[in-house]
Amino acid sequence: MKILLKSSKFIIYIFFLVFIFFVSCKSSETITNNNNDIKKFELSKNAEQEYYYLFLEANRIKLLGDYNSALLQYYKCLEINPLSAVSMSEISQINEQLNNYPTALKYAKMAVETEPDNKWYQYHLAQLYLSNKDYDKAIDVYSLLHKSDPNNHEITFFLASLFKQVNRLNEALELYNEIEEKVGVNETTSIIKQQIYFSLGNKTKAYYEINNLITHFPSEPRYYGILAEMYTRDNYLVKAEEAYNKLFEIDSINPNGQLSIVDFYRKKVDYEKMFQTIYKIIENENIDYKDKVITTASLLNSLQEVNLYESPIKSILETFKIIFPDSLESHTLFTEFYIKTLNYDSASSELELIINKYNVNELIWEQLISIYSFQNKVDLMYQKSSIAIDSFPNYPTFYLFNGISAVQLNKTEEAINVLKKGLSLVDKNKLLQIDFFIYLGEAYQEVGNYKNSDYYFQEVLKEQPDNYYVINNYSYYLSLRNENLEYAETISKKTVLSEPTNSTYLDTYAWILYKLSRYDDALIYIKKAIEFGGLQNKVIVEHFGDILYKTNNTDSAVEMWKLTKNLGNNSINLEQKIINMRINE
Repeated sequence: MKILLKSSKFIIYIFFLVFIFFVSCKSSETITNNNNDIKKFELSKNAEQEYYYLFLEANRIKLLGDYNSALLQYYKCLEINPLSAVSMSEISQINEQLNNYPTALKYAKMAVETEPDNKWYQYHLAQLYLSNKDYDKAIDVYSLLHKSDPNNHEITFFLASLFKQVNRLNEALELYNEIEEKVGVNETTSIIKQQIYFSLGNKTKAYYEINNLITHFPSEPRYYGILAEMYTRDNYLVKAEEAYNKLFEIDSINPNGQLSIVDFYRKKVDYEKMFQTIYKIIENENIDYKDKVITTASLLNSLQEVNLYESPIKSILETFKIIFPDSLESHTLFTEFYIKTLNYDSASSELELIINKYNVNELIWEQLISIYSFQNKVDLMYQKSSIAIDSFPNYPTFYLFNGISAVQLNKTEEAINVLKKGLSLVDKNKLLQIDFFIYLGEAYQEVGNYKNSDYYFQEVLKEQPDNYYVINNYSYYLSLRNENLEYAETISKKTVLSEPTNSTYLDTYAWILYKLSRYDDALIYIKKAIEFGGLQNKVIVEHFGDILYKTNNTDSAVEMWKLTKNLGNNSINLEQKIINMRINE
């Protein structure tokens, strides 16, 4: 439609010049023309001359780009000749350029009402309706254009498209059938009709449209491909295979057919043929590189498929890398494959190669550092995040990684500084902001700045009152400091109610009860912590010993203290507790 509108404006302009020349040669005071551009309106000779002078001046000014001044001249034209449809149209078009759509629409409608047979005015009015997404009114205008010029296939097709857009599908079908009757069976109308019939749930007619195309154009392989995809979608796999066989009988290396049949083989669970086809796709010079990447990447979409067919998938990826050795995608595909097969060392090696060889964005760096974080390779996490901060100084995630690793490397003051810097860069990402709050809380706890630590933990709980990780750590820190123990007990209880088999949460809650001198209650929860795996944790075992001692189970307490020592516990006073068989208060 853009092409139509551009050419229409050109035609209007030429028409104006012809019109001006034509009437300027007439001696009559009645202004008219053969195309009925301006209806009969009596003007004096002076008014007639003034009108044409103003109109020509308006056109000149408009061509210079001074739209506001041009508008003034066109309005003066209308004052002299209120039935000047051409002035109305010009006013409408300028207001459209100035994004003043209500005024543009007003004068476009006036132009059409004044000259209802001028199709260019109608086109412009319809375009304004479309710009305002008033499709029903645009349809009304195009319906009039279609009625006045039924053999204009461009108008008919566009009107049909509008009907389709507003879901008036049966009316759209009538017009597409009308086009087909006049121009014959063709791909465009047949495929659109097939889509409409499918939307209406009439699969019989949808299949008929494509089969009808094949009847008229039996040597076109694409139509067999469309039919095959339809059969595959509807699980008519035998018929789908017949259509694919016909396609490849016509064109044995058809690129689109090869791409399409991959999904067919996957649905048929014929992975051997699927893999063979993907090899052909990679090697087919007529297939676009992007399509090769997308098809190869589809092998990695399903973790189940990767686990079942790890070896053949890896072989295909190796073939891809051999054919495209210098492509970024060959490495990113292998990265994804290694991550899905839990080979993180190889995945990080691929990512390191990508970073060193290509100009990559921050997401590649983030993926690499995430892998090092998952592997608990703290040194590498710290090193790479430091480099990433230099390369992407406005990307807050790298500051988070750097701060986390700095805390783990006992660079706590440095961690606080980098985390605060990263937090200042976070915009509207609440989840990322909360991560910064968490690790700032941890870092300030580490350096003994409990006021700031509590502040950040509280900020997290304002946003996420059920963040059990923060609740557990925060309440445990309060118990170690013997501060706000009643509050600590209240929030810690939420964790054990939510996850009653989590030994860490059970131990924290038991230890808070211990600090509150509720020893019998503490014994209940510490026993649950031991039951659910806590016997292998040296901290939980020591806590168990201390609680046993406070509940007058001294011998059992000493056994637990000895066990925690054997587990590698070197906590202060542990040796004295074992020797003296008591807790030094």
